[in-house]
Amino acid sequence: MTAHVIRASALVDRACLFLAKLALGAMVVAVLFQIWARYGLDHPFSWTEELARYLMIWAGLLGATCAFKRRLDPVVVTVPDDAPALRRRLSLVFLFVTVVIFLAPVLYYVFFGPGMNIERGFLWRSSNRISPGLNLNMAVVGSVIPVTCVVIFLHLAARIAETGRRT
Repeated sequence: MTAHVIRASALVDRACLFLAKLALGAMVVAVLFQIWARYGLDHPFSWTEELARYLMIWAGLLGATCAFKRRLDPVVVTVPDDAPALRRRLSLVFLFVTVVIFLAPVLYYVFFGPGMNIERGFLWRSSNRISPGLNLNMAVVGSVIPVTCVVIFLHLAARIAETGRRT
């Protein structure tokens, strides 16, 4: 089972990295098109700025999952690989607790609002809004939040599995 979690984490990481790079490249193209339209045509488009902003959100959050997988996220204390097993396990417990404390409420409130009312959740409320420039349902933009949370939980499970495998 642990091999499946580790393999799934690696596969999802490759997909997230590809999508983050794609979103970053598309964002650059949208910004360059905006510059060309503004100064070359003297007629800027509103949708290019909006598209670049949404692509930046997707690239940033998907990139955050990749940083977590590669252990490039900010840490308070770095535990070396040759540290005693108890110290490594304690570090992993603190990491687990920290990630759950931070992401579990985010994941909950993406779907539910006060009183477990799904209609007051972030995605439901976002689905009632349309972006002015792209006519895009804002739930599409906001859907990266639960994706990010689930992917980070998967990477955390893989990190726990890898640590259990080493000891």
